[in-house]
Amino acid sequence: MNLPADVPAALSAFLRGVERRGVILAELQCGRRETGEIALAAALRAFRQYASEQPMAQWPRGFWSLLVAAPPLRQAHPEARWPQELDWLADLSDVDRMALLLRLAAGLDEDEAAAAMDLDQAGYRAALTRACPRDAQGQPDPQGWRALAEAVQQHLRALSPERLAHLSRLRETLVLGAERRAVVPEPDLAAPAPAPQPVPNQPAAGPPAAARPAPRARQALPWKPALVALLLLGALAALAAWWWHGQQARLSAPATTAAKVGEFGAQALQADVPVQVEALPGGDRAGQRFDAAQGVLTHPDFDLLMDPQGLALARRAGFLSWYAAAPQQRQRDAAQAMTAAAQETGDVAR
Repeated sequence: MNLPADVPAALSAFLRGVERRGVILAELQCGRRETGEIALAAALRAFRQYASEQPMAQWPRGFWSLLVAAPPLRQAHPEARWPQELDWLADLSDVDRMALLLRLAAGLDEDEAAAAMDLDQAGYRAALTRACPRDAQGQPDPQGWRALAEAVQQHLRALSPERLAHLSRLRETLVLGAERRAVVPEPDLAAPAPAPQPVPNQPAAGPPAAARPAPRARQALPWKPALVALLLLGALAALAAWWWHGQQARLSAPATTAAKVGEFGAQALQADVPVQVEALPGGDRAGQRFDAAQGVLTHPDFDLLMDPQGLALARRAGFLSWYAAAPQQRQRDAAQAMTAAAQETGDVAR
């Protein structure tokens, strides 16, 4: 629910965004300008109360629902007239015309338009399909749809300054009414009690009981909430200690004194349990099921076995990493040592 102070400003901004589309939808739905403005004014007056009670996210749906339900828009006016470029609207039923205008004039999508008309998606799509312009063969005409949408938008852009001023005055009246209801407090209907008149030749009495200062209320002791919290914490600590002690006692009990069958859902442990031993058949050897090729295919290092050079490089990865990270002098020393070792190996071989 909105705070009263937030309603007037938000209401003005919202109405400024929907009033033009609303007046065009109302006019094209009933076919008469004056009747459409009357329907819009009635919907706006009802929406002022709706906006003060509902969150702002629900305002668009509430506004269009109230406008669709306005009595002057339930059927075309007996003196209805539509512009020549919008004469297709005259041949539509009231429901189909409203479904079309919610899409073209109000700019709502299928879900929002169906909610405004209190229809499901299937019912709204059926009404919109019936309202779609048709070609000579009776099929939906995309070009006619675009022409109809452009005519509605042109009618929306062609609003006269007089009509815009009228919409502005109507909006300001509604916003001021909402602001007045939000700011002005309710009057106190209780009449003040008459002051007592002094009686002649009688000593003045003391101040009336109502005027006497009321005895000071006893202040709440600040330590009471703390005491309650400490008592609750103590009770929780005692409950946790009792549970922990029970768990330790049950875990430390010997296996021979385990719970009996059915007690706590546990079964007692048996002292001597027979163990069955069965020897594997001697003829079922792995070599009879897997040959050498399958052993290579299932080897965990199959990728390295298929890449001898990569395998050799992987085996020397540690040395190569050390060699790459070593300083240049150490690299030269290691290279000389490897060359000398290779020469000695060659001499020994010769």
